[in-house]
Amino acid sequence: MTTIQLTNNKKTLTLHVQQMTIYKQAKIIEATSKQNQCYSIIFYKNRFINAKKTTSIRLQSFLHRALINGYKFTSYHPLTKALLSEEKSYPISTNNHMVSKLQDKFNDTEMLYVLAMFDNFLDQKKIQALCKKTFYQYRRNGQLLKAFRILINFLQVRPHDTFARDMLHHFDFQKYKDRYQKIDQITEKWSDPLYLEAVFFEQDYPKSIINPLLQQYHVDNREFDQLSLYFIKSSELDAVANIDRLSEKLLSKEDRAHLWELLLEKQPDSKEIINKLVKLNGYKQLLNHYLTHRQANIDLKILEEALEQVSSEDLIENYQLLLESLMTSYKNDTVQLEKLLHITIRKLLHHLSLPDIMEALPQTELPIINKLKKMEQLTDNPDQQFALGEIYYDLEQYDQAIACFEWEMELSPNNPEPINYLYKSYLAKGDKTQANTYKQLMVNIPS
Repeated sequence: MTTIQLTNNKKTLTLHVQQMTIYKQAKIIEATSKQNQCYSIIFYKNRFINAKKTTSIRLQSFLHRALINGYKFTSYHPLTKALLSEEKSYPISTNNHMVSKLQDKFNDTEMLYVLAMFDNFLDQKKIQALCKKTFYQYRRNGQLLKAFRILINFLQVRPHDTFARDMLHHFDFQKYKDRYQKIDQITEKWSDPLYLEAVFFEQDYPKSIINPLLQQYHVDNREFDQLSLYFIKSSELDAVANIDRLSEKLLSKEDRAHLWELLLEKQPDSKEIINKLVKLNGYKQLLNHYLTHRQANIDLKILEEALEQVSSEDLIENYQLLLESLMTSYKNDTVQLEKLLHITIRKLLHHLSLPDIMEALPQTELPIINKLKKMEQLTDNPDQQFALGEIYYDLEQYDQAIACFEWEMELSPNNPEPINYLYKSYLAKGDKTQANTYKQLMVNIPS
């Protein structure tokens, strides 16, 4: 499970991440301590702001709306891992220190916007009082547009705030309200990025605004936001090249493969995504995809390579479904079916008994299945150990093959065939010392 570290008064607290939520410009990490205490770790854009212990959630708070309406990602989702760094600790700040930092780092509109994101944890009257103070300063100075933007952006975070709602209806701001109703004009000039980003989130990112929004993310060096938007809207965008570029910067090789696997779920027949997984050796992900999308457009060569590359431990997880899928997908191509079953069965035999495998296979006359039937017949026959050993050797079950050939060698010490197989079996296992022993025995057998 993904973890995150918080520091408080020089003490480090390691939390288990439960999920990440993306809502407007916020990223909210929900995490729990070993004592099952819950924390909300809140980021604004790509910047960590603060972490708060969460004992309850107010119904009209920003946190409540975010957790209901935001995009949610599991703790092990690649985007969650892209946001967090397990090597980095995030400091918990007091409320006063947080307000001071926000005032230093952001303009007034953004400062109030971010502060309001913590309305679940702060005195709401104090947040409103700071909004009033800032608003009236701009209004007294005749900076009506800035005063208006304070209100309209504040309402994006606290839509039920009575002061902001009431003041927005004042005659002084009518012309700005009219202007903001023409969203296309504001978008064309991109004159209020904070407001536009929040509004377009609520509209589920209309296709017409995605490129301007991505450009704004690029200007702000918000690579995580670029990647998350490409992921969320991937089915509507030609996003493969950009996702590849961004994920290479933000994710490990393993997490990149997981990301492409998730994208393949959205676009099951995408050859581009399949090729990305091949380049990342994401064969386990490709095999999982084949099992869940039997009609998926996976090239036979790639499927064969996946069966070869995936570990035998991973292969047994869904071996019954795998065997059934192969038998169904290639029932009209026995040559290819034989090849794929041969690869699969020799790997399954490392962990499963022969009866378990036979039970999952239908009764057919395929050579590989006939070979398995013969194995069953020969297993308890001491006079047929050489023939059984040949089958084991063919299926790369070298330990079992060695046992058979050693038995046969004891019965016929001057027969070079079992000794030759013992040489080849040990060589295949990588035991050159034992292999050379049997090689020397072959030389010394009288002709």
